[in-house]
Amino acid sequence: MHAYPPGTRFQRRLQHGRQCGDFGGKRIEIRVASRQARHDSAADKAGAEITGEWVVAHQAELRRALNLPGFVELEFKEVGQSSAPDYRLLKFELVAGERRRPLQLYVSHDGRRLLYDRVYELDDPFRANREKINEENAPARGPAEAPVTIVEYSDYTCGYCRQFFEKMEGPLFERYGDRVRLVYKHFPLVGLRAWSEDAALAGACAYRQGNDRFWALHGKLFQSPARLKERTPALTQLAREAGLDAAAFKTCLEKREALGEVKRDVAEGDALGVEGTPTFYVNGRPIEGLVPAEDFFAIVDEELAAATRRP
Repeated sequence: MHAYPPGTRFQRRLQHGRQCGDFGGKRIEIRVASRQARHDSAADKAGAEITGEWVVAHQAELRRALNLPGFVELEFKEVGQSSAPDYRLLKFELVAGERRRPLQLYVSHDGRRLLYDRVYELDDPFRANREKINEENAPARGPAEAPVTIVEYSDYTCGYCRQFFEKMEGPLFERYGDRVRLVYKHFPLVGLRAWSEDAALAGACAYRQGNDRFWALHGKLFQSPARLKERTPALTQLAREAGLDAAAFKTCLEKREALGEVKRDVAEGDALGVEGTPTFYVNGRPIEGLVPAEDFFAIVDEELAAATRRP
């Protein structure tokens, strides 16, 4: 587990041939190359509708499922021979400036499912992620009925998480108002900083006193990185400054009464494949690491649009 640096994960995936994603959301140009091929064999007749025209018509769904950044073009090449039953092979090139990398995807004959690192339902590719996330009994800002829910797996001792709090959490609500909801999940990186679990416990103990009390302490924890190393004395003082019942908070912290809540969040993150902080799920769509605000908000915009289309 590690803290994600900003703006590097896509470049690593492009270089090593892994799934691209996490740092985008802007509209991606999908170009149909002039040399696209079609198969004439009887075995491929059933899937003949999956062509370059189909790719153009479904560019929004493909873009979301692959989670590509806006500076990458997805250039369609041809329909290839598929080894997967009931799927057609689509060959692309990912184009980022002067860099190109081949990409192969499998699309079901009915055009409803995409097979890549797993199976995605193209009309709702991130449903499986949402179903793994329990939003009950978790700190949240924004209305429960908001069309977009952003779940943040975070660590109060993580510098990149602090930057998100300082530079993007406020503007997120200024820009979207009651159209977004932010749910906070504890994911302390105890292997990097032993005191991170105590900071997470502080947040969980604050939440036991109420959602508003959690958010009051939430800001102070991010604003006081040097004090977190002092553990219980400093955390109790921060709780007092945030208006919490300091005596009850200290008891909760010292007896580690809320450790179960922290471990629950970590287990949930592990099940999702969270590897570091911060990691976000925007209606289930993953964003790994601290990304530029315009890229983050572009993904929120896309998920708002998708939410209005979803029945």
